[in-house]
Amino acid sequence: MRHIALALVCIFLIASTASAVTVQITVFCNGGIVYDNAVTVTKTNPTALDAIKASGVAYTGYDSGWGFFLTSIGGCDGSWGPAFYVNGGESGQGVSDYHISEGDQLCFIGPNNGGATAGYLYLAHVPSQVAKGQGFRIKVMEKSAYSWGGYNRPSSGATVIVGNDQYVTGGDGYTQEITLDKDAFYCVGAEKGGYIPTYLFSDTEITDIQCGAGGPYICSIRISGGGSNIYYDEYSSVSGHGYSSCRCNFGIPVGKQISRSTKVYQKGSGDYNAERIVKQTPAKIDIKESAEMIYQPSKFEAYSRPVSYASKYEDSLHLKNYAMGSDYEEKYRQLDYINREGIFNNSDKIRYSSQADFAGIAVLHARDLDEDALFAEKGKIDLKGESFETYIGNFRILRRGEVPMINETSDDEEDCEDKCKEKCKENCTDCEEYCTEHCENYCANETTEEEYELLPCCTGGWSLMVPADQHAHCANCIFDSTSNIQAAETARSEQWAKA
Repeated sequence: MRHIALALVCIFLIASTASAVTVQITVFCNGGIVYDNAVTVTKTNPTALDAIKASGVAYTGYDSGWGFFLTSIGGCDGSWGPAFYVNGGESGQGVSDYHISEGDQLCFIGPNNGGATAGYLYLAHVPSQVAKGQGFRIKVMEKSAYSWGGYNRPSSGATVIVGNDQYVTGGDGYTQEITLDKDAFYCVGAEKGGYIPTYLFSDTEITDIQCGAGGPYICSIRISGGGSNIYYDEYSSVSGHGYSSCRCNFGIPVGKQISRSTKVYQKGSGDYNAERIVKQTPAKIDIKESAEMIYQPSKFEAYSRPVSYASKYEDSLHLKNYAMGSDYEEKYRQLDYINREGIFNNSDKIRYSSQADFAGIAVLHARDLDEDALFAEKGKIDLKGESFETYIGNFRILRRGEVPMINETSDDEEDCEDKCKEKCKENCTDCEEYCTEHCENYCANETTEEEYELLPCCTGGWSLMVPADQHAHCANCIFDSTSNIQAAETARSEQWAKA
């Protein structure tokens, strides 16, 4: 009994404590967004109705005896009242009965014509991957926002966006046959007057199709009400050929290091479109990448489309499009704008610099895989390191670094010391883990001030030195680069393999 009484007291104390809960309220009318804002409610066990009241948005309704019946919100009404959705699914409770939780997405869907015709579009059939030149069709359905007495039918006359091209569905909801001819990822969305587009009624990423080996992310979507185009592509130029091995060290206990090699082969010369691909080779391969997206937002943000692209280090000899060894991914959402440019120049080592100006939310994710990742079966690759960063707000990230190329390795400390003395004035890349620890005295005593500033192996040397200078290119190094973040909230977590 004592334990039960204590539990009851704890429950009473928790229930009696008011706390701030922030939710997003979005109102759709005739397929468009008429209201979209984050709302904070400070109250004990607040309901969706409390959030509506706190938002200041106009609403009407009455107490039906079974709860509050919402007849209109944001000027949007209907004979059945606006449909009420929570986190992407229709709510089984009314606004006065549903108790909100932090981060909830509350959506109200209704026409402005007095009828119960509110609806949204969804993609019923779309391939996830196609070969270049392979024909396919996409099917679009339109569904009532109400679970009772509604409809779920093929959408005739819907506009389907695939990359930068548009197609129109017929009476069966299908487009004409579509073919793609470029190694890339193409976004897919569907629009139709009076219905919520596929890319607005969801907080998940937009559907995309991988064509061939994949490559740049190509997307042009006009957001209803915003009148804006979002376009994303990248261009890279590569010349030369070579073969190299990149060694990575992970954040594990001192004295114990795990190494993993990523091998890349690039043959021939010319231009090609690419995602963010860095070729690590001593063959004087130059890679310059740039990307620019400008999105002119309307007053709503929560359902602005997400934008993402990823880069992979892969082996073209074995899988023709680089087998996984390291992954790096950047995802953007709720963007006002993004301008990004990166330059990679390789001679004996890769020197890189990049600058990104954002307004919105960016999530950065990198991971390193087992040294046998290039030859492992799919799904059986061991994860060695992983890192996450999140930026929210208006900010700028500046990164500059140097990635030494590793031509050979040695576990012999004495041999490494000799190499350090010989190579320190050059680049110390033959045994960088030793040089990083033990070259400080040499650099301070044996070099001129001018040399000291340029030596990558000297602890206080190169003015823009980052951990990548010492450890080669890996997930840890990507995120430990110099960053200058303005007016941003930052969240970061790391998980590294332990010996």
